[in-house]
Amino acid sequence: MKAYKTVIYSFLIGGVLALVAQAIVTVWTQVLTGTPMQFFIGGATLVSMGVIGCVLGGFATYQLVEEWGTFGALLPFSGFAMAVGMKMVGPWTKQNATAGKAVWQGLWLVIWFNAVAAGISILFGYACGAMGVEPLVAAEKNTTALVFPLAFLVGGLLCALFQVVYLVVKSITPKCQPVWILLTAWFCGAVFAPIGVSGVLANFAGQGFSVMIPVGGYNMYNVGVSFAMGEFGEGIVHLGSFFLAVAGLFFTGLATFLIYNAKFGRTPIHEVHRAKAQHLMDELDEIHPNATGASVTASAEAVPMAVAEEAVDRSIG
Repeated sequence: MKAYKTVIYSFLIGGVLALVAQAIVTVWTQVLTGTPMQFFIGGATLVSMGVIGCVLGGFATYQLVEEWGTFGALLPFSGFAMAVGMKMVGPWTKQNATAGKAVWQGLWLVIWFNAVAAGISILFGYACGAMGVEPLVAAEKNTTALVFPLAFLVGGLLCALFQVVYLVVKSITPKCQPVWILLTAWFCGAVFAPIGVSGVLANFAGQGFSVMIPVGGYNMYNVGVSFAMGEFGEGIVHLGSFFLAVAGLFFTGLATFLIYNAKFGRTPIHEVHRAKAQHLMDELDEIHPNATGASVTASAEAVPMAVAEEAVDRSIG
């Protein structure tokens, strides 16, 4: 696929997923506002997106979306949940690993990624808070209907931006893995917080920013600032919400693994996709017997194999 097409698809896929998240957060706002779990509205939205990713990933569908637009599918939380699940599916299907070893691969990804990313962001926020750094730009939270198109636009642009970054870095370092770019995206959320960019995007574009990986850096930066200012209660609340979301990330990833195993067993994902493609071609042949030929069928077998193998190997590194 042409590189520019992956950028376009990243924009469209990321925008649509941001729209879905914006609809979900609207529901959770109605349900949780005024309850003891009000602080977890954002976390509940992330977990809900994780459920979407885990179900589609478990049925071997999300991986094809990822192939069309890598970071359009990976930058939203749904993609991270799918990738955690595929970290378990990979050794289960390719290495004949035990269930415990396969699950550990996904759990370890959740642990090291979030520990490293959150730890550095909190330290950065603490340092900024200790020096009295405050955001230069403030913005009121957008509660109008415009938040929906803005979520689509900003979410799509962020996904397209990091898709471009990925393509550039990969052209320089072919071994570049998406996990490097995801970490970069996380840290961007923290780095741009002191100048107000992250806060403006979160308030202005809703889930166009808040369902994307950079929001993790922004939230952990705020935890560090709260600790530096002695506001330990607020910092702990945000940190607690983060840990709940991380737990949700692991369990939705585990659900991906369980769904996949129940549906496909130890069949590698490239074989699953090849079988699906062949089934589709057989159905088309039944409807239009003269519309397809051997060469088309062969292509249908080959392309999903390449797509699926790359999706599993690179989903998150």
